[in-house]
Amino acid sequence: MPAAWPIAKVLFKLVAPSIPDIVSTISTLKNQQAEPQIREEPLQARIAEVERRLTQQLELVEKLTKQLDALQTILWRTLIISLAALGLALTGLALILYA
Repeated sequence: MPAAWPIAKVLFKLVAPSIPDIVSTISTLKNQQAEPQIREEPLQARIAEVERRLTQQLELVEKLTKQLDALQTILWRTLIISLAALGLALTGLALILYA
């Protein structure tokens, strides 16, 4: 337990300088939430942003689909190899027991 105090002091020295930044960030966020911000963006800009996000999500879904297909192929190959190994092991066991 006595070794915990020096470790706690070092951690506090590392964390203490960032505490004012954290407090100022939180106060800024509270002020932003307190003031209702009504931003009227043009409809075209909002639609373009939605299209951009949808394109990014579509690309991500395509990448994930390709990765899942590759994973499924690997799992099928692993299943086939393991079944072949099981068959060989059972054949070897049968030869040892009945020979």
